Amino acid sequence: MSAFISRRPVARALRALALAGLSSALLAACGGAPDLGPVDRSQPPAPAKARAWAPPEVQTFKLKNGLEVWHVEQRQTPLIAMRLLLPNGASSDPAEVAGLSSVTIDMLDEGAGTHDALALAEAFQRLATDYSAAVATDVTEFSLSLLADNLEPSLKLLADILMRPRFDAGEFERRKAQRLAAALASESEPGNAANLVGRAVLYGQGYGGLSPNGTRRTLEGVTLDAVKTHFARLVAPQGAVLVVVGAVDHDQLAKTLEATLGGWKGHASLKARPLTPAVAPPGIYAVDFPGASQTTLTVLRRAEGTRAGDDFPAKVFNWSLGGAFTSRLNLNLREEKGYTYGARSGYSRWQDAGVFSLGAQVKAETTRASLDEVFKELREISGGRPISAEEHGQAVGGLLKGFPSRFEEMQDVAAQLGAVFSDARTPEWFRQWPEKLGAVTLAQANAVAKAQAGAGDYVVVLAGDLSQVGPSLASLNLPIQLFDAQAQPLGPWTPPAIGTGAKPAPETAGTKVVGTGDKAAPESTGAKVVGTGDKAAPASTGAKKTGSGTKAAPASTGAKKVGSGTKAAPASTGAKKVGTGTKPAKDGTPAQ
Repeated sequence: MSAFISRRPVARALRALALAGLSSALLAACGGAPDLGPVDRSQPPAPAKARAWAPPEVQTFKLKNGLEVWHVEQRQTPLIAMRLLLPNGASSDPAEVAGLSSVTIDMLDEGAGTHDALALAEAFQRLATDYSAAVATDVTEFSLSLLADNLEPSLKLLADILMRPRFDAGEFERRKAQRLAAALASESEPGNAANLVGRAVLYGQGYGGLSPNGTRRTLEGVTLDAVKTHFARLVAPQGAVLVVVGAVDHDQLAKTLEATLGGWKGHASLKARPLTPAVAPPGIYAVDFPGASQTTLTVLRRAEGTRAGDDFPAKVFNWSLGGAFTSRLNLNLREEKGYTYGARSGYSRWQDAGVFSLGAQVKAETTRASLDEVFKELREISGGRPISAEEHGQAVGGLLKGFPSRFEEMQDVAAQLGAVFSDARTPEWFRQWPEKLGAVTLAQANAVAKAQAGAGDYVVVLAGDLSQVGPSLASLNLPIQLFDAQAQPLGPWTPPAIGTGAKPAPETAGTKVVGTGDKAAPESTGAKVVGTGDKAAPASTGAKKTGSGTKAAPASTGAKKVGSGTKAAPASTGAKKVGTGTKPAKDGTPAQ
């Protein structure tokens, strides 16, 4: 042992000498150490100049079957990221069977072509290809992450999924049961319940009013025959876009796509549910979670969709109010008051409508105080304390400097282009983005602040223990309407009579205690109800992923596990992933 220890200082000394010799050789090769001149150490160094950057160039072309292709050639790694987007999503589901599109897309890789469900998953695994599918409000998305050398065999599997799904009755019953179990589990989550209620309060049963995943009540009505019929009307190449980013040139890509997807034919015949007039008056809409130590609190109103035009002044306004850690809302509720671990505001925009919301998960005993502060911030930024020149500069600078990070990886580029299609825009949108954002003036930002924050049609949605928080809200003189965790109305809530104790919650409302105050809510999101970013990425609305290398959800949640070491996506998304190898996209980054 002593002999072994005695050798360690000698080894360290030899390594140090070797490194010193290497350093000297490198300096000599470079002409010696550079002469930096005198260094002023009395001041911090100035920041470097911003480097020029531009979004990647996108080539577009069409296949003979009408499928449009958006291609970005990148060769920093031998990988390809691919997104196929169909121009219809969950907004086309009949209200009584909301979630039909998600169940339909879920079934496509439960056996296709000559492969049953397990064989198809194994085929993707052998290719090291990750497959996933998701349904959002306006679009349906299929994703592939693959090795460039495996482009053709991966596309052949995708062709089977798109053109030759088996729709096996046994697999349908299994996946439906898993989705129902996941829906039931989600009813114990205050954030999910508040999300459903927020949509229903603003948009009812019309466009934007229902979750893409559906609820336990609506999923019960989905049948295999309905899935087959819906598939024929949903999955078609006309009007769709295929985004391809990675190590493949135009000629090879076009040839391979024609050989594998050229036989895919058809036109989608679905239409979105109509947008309804304003549904609910200002008030408090609540889901009771007895015993919850936190309240999921959101203040929200309708907003315009992406088809309404550019929203760059709104981005600057939102950054100042609650879109960043240093925004007014977060500094107030978190840093000054200590009511929450994070408070945010943001837009969630679909094509024809949207939501503007402010939210946080707050300590139950501070629910009323937090609500008062939220409305105070709205009043101040809409007139009493408008956006300052400093805040305007921080917002524009922060948004511009953060923009290139959205294109860091191939998956990111594909996700951003997918979001552009989902917003009913063209690839040129990103090339215009920096210039249009940089042109937003302080006056324009304050005009939006006055119109948005000063509006009188905000509604309050909360999920928490009403026996604790309800009495403190009475002095607001706003009606409190009670909902269950599936967003079904239960009638007005009234405080219990003195001495009778708390009013029992409906059985279906859920009873999960949301934290104990020790665990921090994610700072980057605050309390996200209807959406605190511009738009949730499609994979967060029912993505399905299966295969190895991905994380598995608990068995009771409906996530599917295939292959050794596989882990499926979180249960709240119903996700399932196929394959291994390449890194999944950062789907949470919206196209702004």
